[in-house]
Amino acid sequence: MNKKLDQKLRRKLELEEQKNKQIEIREKYENKYVNIAIIFFGTLLPLYLMFFLLTILFNFFFGSALHLLGVSLAWIKPLLHGAIWAASVISVIRNRSVLDDLFNRF
Repeated sequence: MNKKLDQKLRRKLELEEQKNKQIEIREKYENKYVNIAIIFFGTLLPLYLMFFLLTILFNFFFGSALHLLGVSLAWIKPLLHGAIWAASVISVIRNRSVLDDLFNRF
């Protein structure tokens, strides 16, 4: 009688441990894609906002002078777009935004 009770209690304990492990694993991976999307767009949108604001300011201050000199900087914009997208992808891979490192340094 005692062995059967021990076996039943041991079995219940094992089942509870398995349930707790499953709950722990589920909580670990729950909302994983939401966190990735937040990191991606949290890097992409501020960088594009800074890009457009700096482009407007640069064109306002230096655009007419560059036009008079015949200098075209149109080839830089695709490189900057690529750098912004690369920073967003790198942020997702690292699971930490590149902007965090920039703000921590300054």
